[in-house]
Amino acid sequence: MKTLTIFVAASIGLFGSDPRGLRPRPAPADYPSHEAGGSATVAAAVLTPDQVKGAFSTDLSQYLVVEAGVYPAAGQTLDIVRGDFAIRAGAQGELVRAANPDAIAASNQRKNSPRPSKGSDVTLYPSGSVGYESGSWTDPVTGQRRHASGVYTEAGVGVGVGDPGYPQPPRPGSTDRDREVMGQELADKMLPEGKTADPIAGYLYFRLPAKARTSALELQYFAAGGKVRVLLPPVKTK
Repeated sequence: MKTLTIFVAASIGLFGSDPRGLRPRPAPADYPSHEAGGSATVAAAVLTPDQVKGAFSTDLSQYLVVEAGVYPAAGQTLDIVRGDFAIRAGAQGELVRAANPDAIAASNQRKNSPRPSKGSDVTLYPSGSVGYESGSWTDPVTGQRRHASGVYTEAGVGVGVGDPGYPQPPRPGSTDRDREVMGQELADKMLPEGKTADPIAGYLYFRLPAKARTSALELQYFAAGGKVRVLLPPVKTK
């Protein structure tokens, strides 16, 4: 019986850990914006386009990326759901819910898929493959286990002739494998979903509102204890 108890405890510790998302900043005040609600304090930072390009291999040029931290109030356990977060640009702007990573990846795949060409066309196609690496390592300073993940790409150029029977090399981001990799990258860095009594952090992806570059933004979290509104600055273009 003693052996069984130890095994169950070890299993809970293993499967209860979630390596996704980001490490929360020490306090909500360490983010540019934060606001307290009845059940949680929500903190946020809007990534600039350059920061997005540096953090992701997936094309997110049509999306607003927000680093969000959620700090449950003392004694509170939150059930975090992506759809409970939304962005509004301006007081009368449309409310845009956080996007699904798989939907973003599928949209990028469709955008990158080559269009049918004429029989006489000779076209240069950028070709490449996208891979995703994920694993754990031991920090030599602290001795703690860390989780690391990332996307790598290999690129080249192929020549395609506009003959339906002539095989053309796939464009980057156009294959089913590319879609899976893009979705996995976004899911791994996303604000983790599920129940938590501890602070958590991660990215949220919003289809870029039309007035995001000219109006103040408001991140809304529809928590069980009431809505939390966090005011954010307009999107920076540089």
